[in-house]
Amino acid sequence: MKFPEHKKYQIIYADPPWEYDSSRCIAENSCLSKNEKKLYQSMTLKEICKLPVKNITAKNCLLFLWVTGPKLKESFKVISAWGFRYATVAFVWEKIKPTPGYYTLSSTEFCLISRRGKIPINRGKRNVRQFYSEKKSVHSKKPDGIRLLINDMFPKASKIELFSRDHHSGWDVWGNETPNNYQKQLIQIKHPIIQQISL
Repeated sequence: MKFPEHKKYQIIYADPPWEYDSSRCIAENSCLSKNEKKLYQSMTLKEICKLPVKNITAKNCLLFLWVTGPKLKESFKVISAWGFRYATVAFVWEKIKPTPGYYTLSSTEFCLISRRGKIPINRGKRNVRQFYSEKKSVHSKKPDGIRLLINDMFPKASKIELFSRDHHSGWDVWGNETPNNYQKQLIQIKHPIIQQISL
């Protein structure tokens, strides 16, 4: 199946299924443990980088990319592979309840913002704060409030969420956890993704 290429987007919002080293897990039930595979199907860095995101980006486009602390270095390779230049940290999500870490207790994730071309025009709010605090819910799910903040910032921009879990008003979606994806104009996928996209 082909990666969606029917439309160009000004905003791309992505939460890749990063692959973690299960041999270095701290807690048996941590997302870094072997139990990760029971919760969602991960992708290697090479697979994530190979997704042809360049084919769906508008001339002026912003990428909002979720990443955890251990994957910061890898995230810059993804940003480059997808045709963007890193700009700054868009959001810091404070999950309130910490999880074990090798150095400090981990309680935050980062949503990085990168750019291709210029910032899309017809901007909305410019006073959205970087820090966002909300208790985490199900494993790996990002708070819906972040998506709403992006809507506030760019209300008229064309938007897509990659690796989406559900449909959201004003957004196209792509991901193997999204129900009835084909009816929303985009193709539902099954892992391994990299074997089913057409470059």
